[in-house]
Amino acid sequence: MSEKEQQLYQQIYQLKEELGGLIKEYWKLYSNPGTEFFWINILTILISFTVWFIVVDRRHIFKIAFFGYSNHILWVIVDSYLTSNNYFNHPHSLSYLLPQGTTVSTVLFPVCFMLLYQYCMKRNKNFWIYAIIGSFVFAYGFGSLADAIDMARFHQGFNLFKLSLIDVAVVFISYLMTLLFQKIQRSDK
Repeated sequence: MSEKEQQLYQQIYQLKEELGGLIKEYWKLYSNPGTEFFWINILTILISFTVWFIVVDRRHIFKIAFFGYSNHILWVIVDSYLTSNNYFNHPHSLSYLLPQGTTVSTVLFPVCFMLLYQYCMKRNKNFWIYAIIGSFVFAYGFGSLADAIDMARFHQGFNLFKLSLIDVAVVFISYLMTLLFQKIQRSDK
């Protein structure tokens, strides 16, 4: 490793250490269990999982859960990119130990779209159309609410329309992955 590379690495390392300390301090001051933000995050998780557990069609649970897991993984990747590049931030996370936006990207979004997927599957509805509508409703509905109560902040020209398009992309990719794995499963029989 060259000296210049080592210096740059050390500078990145130091900034990450400092950033981690600032995130921890911010969380302890403004997002801890004594704040309404902490309880909003907890309730979002508990209510989402409770509704999902009660409503999910257990005959198709693996297909629905695979679709939701795909949503979860893709949104975590997208959310990490958006937050690390300061397009979109979650100022009040569940914990400083978890990635920002854990509540929304890992629970609320996947649960909402798993239930939409189940609804379309059971009623033979066109999921593509419902996914587009659902993505815009989710982004403008929940995104606006999150912005209004300071659970989300938009920067650098990022807005609800761009969030909607990303929601559509995540849902479509998750759906295509689910269809692909269903096809692979059927071809194996």
